Amino acid sequence: MPRPFIVCLLMAVTVAGCERRHEAESRAMAVRVLQGVLVFPGSQVVNVASGADAAEVELSSPASLAAVALWYHQVLRLNGWELKSDAKLPDGGVTIYAEQGRRPLWITLHPTVGARGTTYNLIGAQVVGDTVK
Repeated sequence: MPRPFIVCLLMAVTVAGCERRHEAESRAMAVRVLQGVLVFPGSQVVNVASGADAAEVELSSPASLAAVALWYHQVLRLNGWELKSDAKLPDGGVTIYAEQGRRPLWITLHPTVGARGTTYNLIGAQVVGDTVK
């Protein structure tokens, strides 16, 4: 096997390993900062991303934006989250900001482009004094 091919193969394996490790780290951060946050029933995970102290999970649901927003308004209050902000966006979307103690949660909902349903993001952040581990 030619030497350049082996080097390219090793680089490809290393990059794939790094991507899997980064994906695992992103999911671990999302689990930590979004612990206890419920997902609208029937939603599918589209993407998970994170940084050093925050994570974002993008989801989609076949339900209408109004149904998903109403569900989050009710469920957040029932689970000890204090709704701090609720605003309509120019594209017809909705953004919700809530806190549970010092834990922040941002929920942004948009009508799915080109299909029925809702695409939404849950964003949580780790803060000083956070009791979630």
